Amino acid sequence: MIKNYLKIAFRNLKKDKQFTLLNVLGLSAGLACTLMIYLWVHDELSYDKVFEDDSRIYQVMEHRKTGGTITLSDESSGLMGDVLKVQVPDIEYAAAVAPADWWQKFTLSAGNRNFKATGQYAGKDYFNIFSFKLIDGEKGRVLNDKNSIVISDELARKLFGTANHVIGKDIRFQHDKDFFVSGVFEKTPSHSSQQFDFVLSFEYLADVQGWVKTWGNTGPHTFVKLKKEADADLVNKKIANIIRANSGDTTRSAYAMRFSDNYLKNTFNHGSRVGGRLEYVKLFSLIAIFILLIACINFMNLSTAKASGRMKEVGIKKVVGAARSQLVLQFLTESLLMATTTMLFAIAIAWLLLPQFNQLTGKDIELTFDAPLILTLAGITLFTGLVSGSYPALYLSKFNPLAILKGRLDSSFGELVARKGLVVFQFGLSVILIVSVLVVYKQVQFIQSTMPGYNKDNVIWFNSEGKLAGNEETFAAELRKVPGVINASFTQHNMVGRTFGTNNISWDGKNSRESVYFEGFFGGFNFIETMGMRMAAGRSFSSDFGAEGGKAILNETAVKVMHLKNPVGKNVNFGDNKLQIIGVVKDFHFESLHETVKPSFIVFANGTSPYYKMMIKIKGEHQKEIISQIQHLYEAYNPGFPFAYNFLDQAYQKQYETEVRVAVLAKYFSALAILISCLGLFGLVAFTAQKRRKEIGIRKVIGASVNNITIMLTKDFLKLVLIAILIAFPIAWLIMNQWLQGFAYRISIGPAVFLITCSSIVLITLATVSFQAIKAATANPVKSLRSE
Repeated sequence: MIKNYLKIAFRNLKKDKQFTLLNVLGLSAGLACTLMIYLWVHDELSYDKVFEDDSRIYQVMEHRKTGGTITLSDESSGLMGDVLKVQVPDIEYAAAVAPADWWQKFTLSAGNRNFKATGQYAGKDYFNIFSFKLIDGEKGRVLNDKNSIVISDELARKLFGTANHVIGKDIRFQHDKDFFVSGVFEKTPSHSSQQFDFVLSFEYLADVQGWVKTWGNTGPHTFVKLKKEADADLVNKKIANIIRANSGDTTRSAYAMRFSDNYLKNTFNHGSRVGGRLEYVKLFSLIAIFILLIACINFMNLSTAKASGRMKEVGIKKVVGAARSQLVLQFLTESLLMATTTMLFAIAIAWLLLPQFNQLTGKDIELTFDAPLILTLAGITLFTGLVSGSYPALYLSKFNPLAILKGRLDSSFGELVARKGLVVFQFGLSVILIVSVLVVYKQVQFIQSTMPGYNKDNVIWFNSEGKLAGNEETFAAELRKVPGVINASFTQHNMVGRTFGTNNISWDGKNSRESVYFEGFFGGFNFIETMGMRMAAGRSFSSDFGAEGGKAILNETAVKVMHLKNPVGKNVNFGDNKLQIIGVVKDFHFESLHETVKPSFIVFANGTSPYYKMMIKIKGEHQKEIISQIQHLYEAYNPGFPFAYNFLDQAYQKQYETEVRVAVLAKYFSALAILISCLGLFGLVAFTAQKRRKEIGIRKVIGASVNNITIMLTKDFLKLVLIAILIAFPIAWLIMNQWLQGFAYRISIGPAVFLITCSSIVLITLATVSFQAIKAATANPVKSLRSE
């Protein structure tokens, strides 16, 4: 029987080529889109799930009370890990980390080989917590010695030509200090958010930079691994007051979050939340479901549109004894055959488009036919076949054989409402997608065009290392002599995200029970001018005033928070140091526009620091030549250190990488949804024209023009689209308004967005409907009336 059903299905598909082509196009496009979104979602969900005992690995966050609000930060004190391991029995391992994204690449040397590499500092238990595969060395001992360095096999091959037998070998760090290889690990997995080439001891960093192990200063990340029997909720209750118990600070409390959840639920940039990926995973999962439903609806509409062509087939089968269940099974078999065929086409389309899709998403997804993917594809195919074929099967199989053989095929009110309701649903989704694309595009355009309060364009930066360390001002003066260099200075700050934060700021009149977070900047002469910041009051740092130690510049938000009137000349305390305010700089964004501007201060940079970065403003023309001259100066001044620089505007734009990609993907998915919806509308027009062919013939005979008949057929579908618009607009506004709440600085959703959407949908509808309407209106009425 199944064989017979398949044979009939093949014949029907071959017989009606237009029906088959439209279904193949719609279902293939929908399934290909669903498949690519599935691959993207699966890739996103797999991040940081690569570690053994994933369920026991947690990152310790801090809830912070500032100005009546509570924020969540991934920064903590470098003391946190040591304290937790001693005071909380449920914690098996704990480690502080100064992550790789704090630093630009370091210079490592072995013999006469110099390479730039990405590194971080980590506590002794780091490799006990994270199961990076050690090729050589013991995970519990590789970071015991402050002079140890653990390197990747890839870096080992660069430095020594081999990854074997390198334990104990000497590596020169920054041409300044020797470290000895204590372990070699396999290159970090691509699906780990922890990416680095080597690891040094956090204890060594604490010796060099003592602030990382104080309760008043935060910055390091703290990771813990719970014991097998530990309960995470109970652990959180135990650690909530650990900061207050050890430091007396009542404004901060510890909170452990499962590490593998951080990638999706919170995206941090050195302590600042810049958005969550989980909402986009949910969003695109819904888009995939909607596009698949739209494609299935097309199949339903196109199947019912050609129902009259199969009336006699159904009637004869019923007369000779075919049960309704057999007819249902036959039509479902046809639907499943169509779904299977289109899935094969969809796989081919996805395979062809995957390189471009990877480029859009910034991923390296591969179409690997493993068991989970095969089962998923089978499930999607079965779902598509059953959903798309169920209504046509039930609709066609219920016809009365007597009515069928007499040529009457009357539609009930419910059937009419169902078909039109499906079109309203399709175009409602399309309207929501168009509004969403326009709002996301405008918001992305807004955040990209909004000046952050400093000039990020044509600014390059690189680390102050080697001979530059301690001689930044001298080197900046040399840089200013290079043709094409507009200005040069230095700072410890990345200018994008938080780099140094402290609550250790006090002033006359401050509420002793209030803790205010300040972002700290250290800058040299010409720092304000190089970055293009503007002064609101007072002056910037200048050599005309001699040594500027003990001087500070506040931003406008800091002045407001501190309730200072005429702040220039007044003093603030930074720890035990008294600073005189010499100026107020206009607010600037060192975080993304997801966040409000925080209070900040700029202190004159003197002495040496491994954090200092040279900031150079160059002309927009002939940048390669200018940078080449800077490189020659750098290499002459700092031999043995490879020259590596970054553009500041690229780091700024990276904050909005997710939003930009979402905007691009949403644009393509919306276009696809509209295209598939138009195919469905095309099918419904064909159905209507077929049902009303005799009416159209009679109207033409009594004098109706082509325009009259075209308008008659078109207006009904425009009504459906207008209903979809009226339903979808409030929903779209609610969804996008909620999305915009994630930005502290955002656009307002004006009427232009809805006018553009309405115009686009109406024009698309007219273009789609008119083809079939004109075709029906120009048909010879004799053919439709000859049976009367």
